[in-house]
Amino acid sequence: MNTRYPLLKLLIYLITGYLVGYIFSIHIYIVISLSIISLLIAFFYTTSNSIKYGILAILIGVNLNSNIELYNLRSLDNNISNSFEGVYKAEIIEILNINKSYKRFIAQGVIYSSIFDEPHSCNTIITLFDKENKVLLKPGIEFISNSIFRVGSPKILYEDFNEKSYLISNKSLFFATTNSNKFAISNNKFNINTFLYNIRSYIIENVNKTIIDPNIAGIIIALTTGDKTGIEKETQEIFSLTGTAHVLAISGLHVGIFSLIVFTFIGFINNRLTKLLIFSFLIWGFVILTGGHPSAIRAAIMATFAAFLIYYGKVPNPINILLFTVLLYIILEPTIVYSISFELSVFAITGIILLYKPIYLTICKLFIYDNMFIKIVSSSFAISFAATIPTAFLTAYYFNTFSFIYPIANLIILPLMTFASFQSIFFVILSSIGAPFSNLFGNTAYFSINLGLEINKYLSYFSGSFDLDNSDLIVLSIVSSVLLLYILTSINIKRFLFRMSVSLIAVFIVLNISVKNQAKLLIIPREQNTYILVENLNNVYLVIVDRKKYDYYYFDNALANYLINSKKKITLLKTGNVSINFEDNLSMRTKITSNFISIKQTNSLSKLLKHNNICRIDKYDH
Repeated sequence: MNTRYPLLKLLIYLITGYLVGYIFSIHIYIVISLSIISLLIAFFYTTSNSIKYGILAILIGVNLNSNIELYNLRSLDNNISNSFEGVYKAEIIEILNINKSYKRFIAQGVIYSSIFDEPHSCNTIITLFDKENKVLLKPGIEFISNSIFRVGSPKILYEDFNEKSYLISNKSLFFATTNSNKFAISNNKFNINTFLYNIRSYIIENVNKTIIDPNIAGIIIALTTGDKTGIEKETQEIFSLTGTAHVLAISGLHVGIFSLIVFTFIGFINNRLTKLLIFSFLIWGFVILTGGHPSAIRAAIMATFAAFLIYYGKVPNPINILLFTVLLYIILEPTIVYSISFELSVFAITGIILLYKPIYLTICKLFIYDNMFIKIVSSSFAISFAATIPTAFLTAYYFNTFSFIYPIANLIILPLMTFASFQSIFFVILSSIGAPFSNLFGNTAYFSINLGLEINKYLSYFSGSFDLDNSDLIVLSIVSSVLLLYILTSINIKRFLFRMSVSLIAVFIVLNISVKNQAKLLIIPREQNTYILVENLNNVYLVIVDRKKYDYYYFDNALANYLINSKKKITLLKTGNVSINFEDNLSMRTKITSNFISIKQTNSLSKLLKHNNICRIDKYDH
């Protein structure tokens, strides 16, 4: 392991083990047996230490994947095709969303259901329908409810919400629904989650009372507590179009800046250990209070580790610190690999570490003069480009958006909203203790956020709109990022201009490549029904086959958006109540034609396509 970056080798071993476990779907008991045998062979047989470390790291990776596979529930996917009813005895650990019609939260407890041989202990994301607002919820409340549970649906269409990944990222196994008449509170405990929830609730109430504009109040709440439910949908879309959606919540950047502020203010303390303890307490208190988002936790680990090295008189290496943080996070919380926030954060900080210096030097060469102002501007551009180049393809993949304006938007919006976030934090802290000058920070935050909104609205007009599907957007984002890096690492102006010309031609070619839309057939299993989607250049034919008796209806927005965005002639072949309801809702948004198809025809179609999931299920066998 004698190398400048020993943790990089360890991370490669770890990822290798994870991929082995994922590809071969290794059972947990096989993993344990192989681990014991391999460890005995490795440490009792004469081999080099590098091989021993490699074997150990690969085994850790396999075990981590096995841990995640417990959340994937492949066996349950095969056995539970529809929702099932059960009694849930649990405790609320986190509130996700509360509005006028429903409350959504994460609970930890035991499910009693005939679907399991024994009571099943797990976390569940519950939606409680409570239009009359009978139930007051907060973390620490213990309850008993009669609920309907279901596993997360896979992402088939791009428009689908990836329920499986969402469950895993929240360490939960099921979604559940219930209503206030089937929900009973048995106990009301007070714990650290309750304490933090009370603080956040107080902050939200205080901000909403002070800030007149509810949208800006929602942004201030997001910047101080991590709760983004108060931000208008239109505002979120505008920030998404310009590639600046990440500034609407506490991120690693905020934690980094907060770390610098704290480190500066405690500089008068001579005792290094005392300084380290105070620094760590304030940083982690800030992260926990603002919601404990993965990107913020990543930054807090890096800041704490760097402070620890400084305390021992070492010079922190940013690459090793990042590798240490990623390794520690993955080992302690394997499901973090499913967190979009964590992925974006790691890629952004990696880009800053590796790309900032060469990009900064290139930008400096573009200016005739060399002074402090030029250096500040060059540094801002370099940070913006270095962070956004490696994250562009993730943004295209997850959010189906790509904009050429994102580097400029980040350059302007990022410092402005970062300034607003700290003004918001000072406003919240000072107003909570009744400081008379707290409104000064509140007004400054209001002005900064409002200015950021207006600038983003203007920039969104230049963001560009590409009529491309998700795969094409990903390709475009990768090509653009590579070309941008190609341009920004030029050693002189002459080469910069040459690379700029070549890149513009390359982007023009990519945007004008016409891909022939060939006919395709797609089978989309849902809980209530199965869709058969047949598509060619001008038409899309949709067969909807009910898979269970009609008891409730959920409109499939993802499929509706897919059909509307295809801009093709839509023909619907329907079989029952689910089909009819889908047609009624879709016909209000676009023009369609429809015909009935019998159950016998769908059974024949199922045999022809060799797909058992299409047939209607009139009686469900547990």
